[in-house]
Amino acid sequence: MVVRKTLSALITGLMAVGACNHAMAVENDELDAPLAVWGLDAAILPPSGFYGQIIGAHYEANSVKDPMGNNVQFATTLPVAPGVSVPVAGTVDAKIITDVLVPRFVFISDDVFLGGHAGAYVAVPLVDKSREVNVAVTTALPAPYPAMIGAAATAAASGKQRGLGDVEVTSFIGWKHDDLSIVAALNVDLPTGKFDKTSQVNLGTNYYSFRPLLSAAYSTDSGFDVAAAVSYNVSTVNKDTNYKSGQYLTVEYEATYQFSGNFKAGLQGYYLDQTTNDQDPNSSAAVPIFNGNKARAEAIGPVASWQSDDLRTKVEFKYLAESGVRARPEGNLFLLTATRQF
Repeated sequence: MVVRKTLSALITGLMAVGACNHAMAVENDELDAPLAVWGLDAAILPPSGFYGQIIGAHYEANSVKDPMGNNVQFATTLPVAPGVSVPVAGTVDAKIITDVLVPRFVFISDDVFLGGHAGAYVAVPLVDKSREVNVAVTTALPAPYPAMIGAAATAAASGKQRGLGDVEVTSFIGWKHDDLSIVAALNVDLPTGKFDKTSQVNLGTNYYSFRPLLSAAYSTDSGFDVAAAVSYNVSTVNKDTNYKSGQYLTVEYEATYQFSGNFKAGLQGYYLDQTTNDQDPNSSAAVPIFNGNKARAEAIGPVASWQSDDLRTKVEFKYLAESGVRARPEGNLFLLTATRQF
């Protein structure tokens, strides 16, 4: 009976550790900003009209970082009987794979508003997300308990979901003066994706997010173009957990060269920095917030695009590798976007 109680307590405790370490920074590892989807075209509005886009994204992370930027480890003391506790230590890692297909519908008005052209879009993400957590107990316990505990906690903290994610709606206005283009936008993420506070993997964040954005691009006659965008994300409280994810700043940049009338290539990158702490007033997380759970990440990689002679069709590919990550997964992102003007 004592052995069964000990095993049960250790598994329960490690499940909690595994769960909490995958809810760091922004709850459930979710980020509201669609990183790297923005590009040069977000700062240079195309001609007025209706546009349809299909965005395919593949994100894969093989490590999860703690708020100090280290691989996640844990050390805890678990009660196993009245007056008896067992110290347990180990590591928590995960393989996270997210595939997203996003139809996006864009409209740009032909009318002039505040000296520029206004528009809006709606993006509807279809998400396939999996998380394979690996909990390894490094404490010297009698065999076969370390392997049994790790396997049970791994199974309990892993999961897979597929379905509708959080829909994004955006309004924007763009101006152009000679070689300089500027776009101001407001993005709103709606809590349309499925969320279950008992699940390790969720399709939605279960809260609203508001993200103002300002972008600018400079085009040269030589074919070399540069652009940058700054956005700031603010979220509401998750009404099911009372967890409030912190605010964060995102800076994205791109530099490309027009090699021909149809083909251009260059580099794109981003930097993300969480500016305020996560808040968990009802202690809904498995363990207390550590160092504010402030997320940080940077990434850079190649971008290449092809555009048809009539300028109505465009295909773009991006690959970005993350580094300097804190309080979230660290991985690689592949993006393929096809755009057509109707």
